[in-house]
Amino acid sequence: MSLALQIGSALAFLVVMLPGYWVVSRLTLHTSAPTVWLRRLLLTFLPVTGGAYLLFSLVGIGELSRGIVTGLLSEAIPASMLPFFTTLAAQFGLFASTAAVMLTTYAAVIPAIRHARGIDVSTWRLIRRMGRYVAVLTILLTVFFVPFERVVSGEGGGLAPLTLALLLLVVPFVTPVLVRVLRSVRPPEQTERARLESLCKQVGLDVEAVWILTDAEETLEIYPRGLPGRRHLYISEFALARFNDETLGALLAANAGTLRHHYRAIKLAPLFGFLIVSVSTLTWGSPVLYAILIAIALLLPLPVLWAARRAVRRADDYAAAQMGSDTVANALERMATQQNIDIPSGGVTTVLKSRPPLQDRIDRLRNSTN
Repeated sequence: MSLALQIGSALAFLVVMLPGYWVVSRLTLHTSAPTVWLRRLLLTFLPVTGGAYLLFSLVGIGELSRGIVTGLLSEAIPASMLPFFTTLAAQFGLFASTAAVMLTTYAAVIPAIRHARGIDVSTWRLIRRMGRYVAVLTILLTVFFVPFERVVSGEGGGLAPLTLALLLLVVPFVTPVLVRVLRSVRPPEQTERARLESLCKQVGLDVEAVWILTDAEETLEIYPRGLPGRRHLYISEFALARFNDETLGALLAANAGTLRHHYRAIKLAPLFGFLIVSVSTLTWGSPVLYAILIAIALLLPLPVLWAARRAVRRADDYAAAQMGSDTVANALERMATQQNIDIPSGGVTTVLKSRPPLQDRIDRLRNSTN
């Protein structure tokens, strides 16, 4: 396929998507809950980037990258190593092209996000921040995807499920490191450290280290990552600056509750299991495995989402036991108010969410004191 057609296909995709996202994002500002609709709009990035990846694969972006690297490295490295490097280049070209679509599409939505959230940060700064994230993610995906693809397609294809399982087992160990690679962080100052250690001890949140997110001065971010006994707490400068000890303690207690009731494990373990079954099905092609895969895809999501919502409610109960129901309810409400986030209530779509609507959580906490 010609280079002109490859470039034209990519540009045509952007010409269609960018104005569409800009218009839809501006329309969300006229709804009763703009931040809710903007979050839903951002979720559409997943199928869009998937479609972009398929499009760029079909038009030969990967082969173009492979050809460039072959021409540059064919005389510089041994012939036995050349196929690996060209495959690496092909996948990097595909992932990088897809990341560029994601970044430019995000840029089209940023003005609406800034307006809805009242974020006093320049559009260019937000684009640079996201650009760093997608650049590192592109490199990581390439580094992990190419060796795994060679296992699947090579003579050792039967080891693919085991390889995937081992990779997934490594995730909890490397997540704290990845956060520091993907984000801008700093160690807390002495007063910040003393404050956070005191609050964590008060609410029963056991962490080994604390890091301040310096690229999140306009958003609330609090999340512990890592294995029990080795967890790292990441917290945004926004949270430290905007919330007093009572509110911040309540939010930390809610995070401690999600850890105690395994919210992330409930969400991610079934997904990882499904991925392993999927790779096993593709590897061995058993009709029984195909039937299991289809059954899992149809039956698993709803009970998993129900269990995740239940874990959030139990986490709220834990936080209420530590800080008081009204305190936790007020903290959740203040969190939304400080970030100009709409507080949605329940509806039929609740069954498709892993968290109960924020208003339902607040009402439940306040009713528990009556």
